[in-house]
Amino acid sequence: MTFDPVRAQQILTSAEFRGADANCAFVGCASSGAPAVGQSQAFALHNLHTALSSGLTGAGQIVAIVDTGFRTSHQEFAGKTIYQSGALPSSDHGTHVASLIAGVQDGSVMHGVAPGADLHLTAINPTGGTTLNLANVTTGTLHAASLGAVAQNNSWGFNVSAADFEAHLQANPGRTVAQGLNAVIGNYGSANWQAYLDALSSFQSGGVVVWALSNDNAMTSGDVMAALPYFDQRLQGAWVAAANGYFEVDGSGSITRAIRLSAACGMAASFCIAGDGTTTAANASSDTGYSAGTGTSYVAPQIAGTVALLAQAFPDLTPEEWTKRLLASADNSWFGRLGVTVSGSVDYGNGVTHAYSGEWGHGVLDIAAALSPIGSVSVLSGEHVVTSERVGLSESIVATPNSFGDGLQTALAGSDIAVFDALNRSYAVEGSALVAAQTTPMLPDLMASVAPPRWGTLPSHRAFLAGAPGVREAAGGGLAVLNSANGLFETSPDATPHHGASVFSLARGSIAATSSHRAGPLEVTAIGFAGQGAAARTNTVAGAGLNLAMGQESRVSIGVSYLGEQGSLLGLSQGQAFGWGDGSAIATLHLGLDQQLTSGLGLFGRFEYGNAAPTGSSTGLVASMSDVRFSGFEIGARMGSVFSKEDTLSFSVAQPLRIEDGTMGLQLPTGRTSQGTIEQRQLAADLEPAGRELDLGLDYQIPVGTGQLQLGLQYRLDSGHVQGASAMGMAMGFGQSF
Repeated sequence: MTFDPVRAQQILTSAEFRGADANCAFVGCASSGAPAVGQSQAFALHNLHTALSSGLTGAGQIVAIVDTGFRTSHQEFAGKTIYQSGALPSSDHGTHVASLIAGVQDGSVMHGVAPGADLHLTAINPTGGTTLNLANVTTGTLHAASLGAVAQNNSWGFNVSAADFEAHLQANPGRTVAQGLNAVIGNYGSANWQAYLDALSSFQSGGVVVWALSNDNAMTSGDVMAALPYFDQRLQGAWVAAANGYFEVDGSGSITRAIRLSAACGMAASFCIAGDGTTTAANASSDTGYSAGTGTSYVAPQIAGTVALLAQAFPDLTPEEWTKRLLASADNSWFGRLGVTVSGSVDYGNGVTHAYSGEWGHGVLDIAAALSPIGSVSVLSGEHVVTSERVGLSESIVATPNSFGDGLQTALAGSDIAVFDALNRSYAVEGSALVAAQTTPMLPDLMASVAPPRWGTLPSHRAFLAGAPGVREAAGGGLAVLNSANGLFETSPDATPHHGASVFSLARGSIAATSSHRAGPLEVTAIGFAGQGAAARTNTVAGAGLNLAMGQESRVSIGVSYLGEQGSLLGLSQGQAFGWGDGSAIATLHLGLDQQLTSGLGLFGRFEYGNAAPTGSSTGLVASMSDVRFSGFEIGARMGSVFSKEDTLSFSVAQPLRIEDGTMGLQLPTGRTSQGTIEQRQLAADLEPAGRELDLGLDYQIPVGTGQLQLGLQYRLDSGHVQGASAMGMAMGFGQSF
């Protein structure tokens, strides 16, 4: 690939217009092929198709242009609303610039970066020529601002270096910027220069000023007009300087060679972007005329058009925030690879910093990156984007335990929740994406039915009743270290309670104390336990209970228990975004039935119903949390001597713990205003899941020699309390005593 290094530029009498027409010898001038944005090589505009294919065209936005003149009847401006301030001479340069910004996308020679945008046009001199009429430009700038223009393109300037202007101010202490401009550039009157600077500052309240650098590539400090914010700090918020370069890229789009064709960014480096200014676009020769050109004049409109796309996509951002996105997303990945010296970096907050060089500024314009999330994406809880608590998106996902099923997911389904990137732009995520419903694994139930505890593992309460080694027993009671508090109200080693059907299953690795005494026909059992909770290592559970049972062959029981959870609510962990509280107090009613109908047939049943009251303050997206009511049950039958004399077969139907009633009051961010205030809506999320899990189980045991063969089968309907979900499993075990 070859390139003519001669800069195409016009040095005009008073003002320098930073690009010029050229013929098809210039790289990027194509006589055939698909229409392109200015028929430029502009890899700097790579992924513009991402914006256009998503429907972004700059529609509804106004881009202001100050230039020599315009042919407004050109076909590239067909159907557009064109505002003007003062008379408009006809000029190739201004026509080329305007078409690069907003040329219509009609399948002809080219189209603009923002083909749907409208235009506001102001001439450098309404009578024609290139002598600056400062009053006309000032009036046009204010008029464009009054119409709500989102960008102003300035592809003109003076060939005065920023370094020379700084030296002038240092040699004349006390002079204002306006007085310096009047002395160095032209005697338009200091008051008029001040009025113009004030107009630019006023424009920035609603739009971004884009200014093309000089085309003099020997100018290392940049030029005075493009670098104005360096001298007048009022202008620093929403200003972008534009540099021009020749770039070569490889097949992956990475820059492999870069040659600067314009002035360096220099003193404008911290607010400067480079691009490929070799383009083919409209000219003023006719309504269908086009020509090629190169220069910073044709980089600046690419940036101005991108601002229109950002304004359409992100109407809730300020011009300063649009500018930050352009600068922070510019492609500087090639600096190190090509040995570009980094001059400094800008800290945009929330972990986003971006390096710039004195030569290339922040790098090359990247439209897709400017439209995409920048930095980490977070859920914000609070009133304003600056002061709100930020929780990373991955840390914001709440993992709901089996008892909650799909209740919270269903409540949030179809609700868009605003999440924010590091530069405070909101993006919508579907609410249910922030909830990960967890299903209790089937294996613990199956293994409990077929295998004794492995050596070195904690025994179950069933093993405790059977006299497991290491259990210290006392009259009528005992003290044990157990793998779970599940089944603590049971008094028979034949009972194999369902893994998740009892509130006691919330306590894992428990130290438990039980005491049973008879009082006439009643057996009174008192329990106490403490252990690790089911939610996390930092989650603890402690509780106590009292159970009254009557009968032997036919046993009926009623009990109550109280559990205190620290760090969870029925196994629901504390969340950084979904901060429902810091613990819970759980009161539960327990009912039990064991009926031995014959020597070979017995029925059993367990039922629990309780209330869990959250403790602590709600935080994050949770405004309030009600008490949660829950249930769990298991019913079944045990048969002996079914296929052989000593075998046993049991069938059961169990419902693991399930939320029956409860509401989480949510305050969901939906967006933001341009002032940064977070917009929110209230949602009362019903926590009851849509499904009701029923576990159909079969356990079979038969002696084999001196050992015992065991088989467990389970089928889950609405697995995890998710309607329509199902699961099935089988386990087989063999135990041998020595």
